[in-house]
Amino acid sequence: MAIAMSRRAVVIIQARMTSTRLPGKVMLPLGSGTVLDCVLRRARRIPGIDLVCLAVPDGAEHQPIIDVAASYDDISVVHGPEDDVLRRYAIAAKATNAEIVVRVTSDCPLIDPDISGTVLAAARATNACARTSFETGFPLGLDTEAIPAEWLLEADAEATEPDEREHVSPFIWRRPDRYPVTYIDRRPDRRSWRLTIDTVEDYELIRAVYDALGQSDPCFEFDAVEEFLNEHPELVALKRP
Repeated sequence: MAIAMSRRAVVIIQARMTSTRLPGKVMLPLGSGTVLDCVLRRARRIPGIDLVCLAVPDGAEHQPIIDVAASYDDISVVHGPEDDVLRRYAIAAKATNAEIVVRVTSDCPLIDPDISGTVLAAARATNACARTSFETGFPLGLDTEAIPAEWLLEADAEATEPDEREHVSPFIWRRPDRYPVTYIDRRPDRRSWRLTIDTVEDYELIRAVYDALGQSDPCFEFDAVEEFLNEHPELVALKRP
């Protein structure tokens, strides 16, 4: 157990400017900065991490992401192919000497550091993979995965299906006999809530949450979000076009 607890944990955040449905979404204004700033500030507060790294595609069009990262003195940037996100993660894991990769995405500015920390702690305790549940529990947008880096490198070496290259971890969680996974669930079940940004409507919802809660604490917890949305159910309707 002591060995597992000491393993170097790196948060790797995939970020690009060329999202299909909402290009440039990570640079939209949110709180006191941008969507990307909100994600970075929260990722830096995840308990038990050693480093935060942005995995950015090759290409000059992604320079605004690099410029945001440069405003922090503790954010690493690693480049890789845009469409092969699994390869981009493998490159970042090697470059940062990660032993555990904590995966979050740059379009989820409401990730809760304590929830992500719980996922990391479960991965360390089991010396395996842990993640928030797919089907129930936390809303879409608070998802976190913690994956042993050696498993990620095996996936990069072996995965051939297009979705296994584009979405990083399907190769792993489709093979539970080879790669055991601990799923973190919670009640009440809020999985039907959409708190990630893919559309203008998604952005309007999350901006409303930040406008209401972010003035006193820009890293407010999910409990505060849940209370606010329960009091304002009309805002949840903004999640759909």
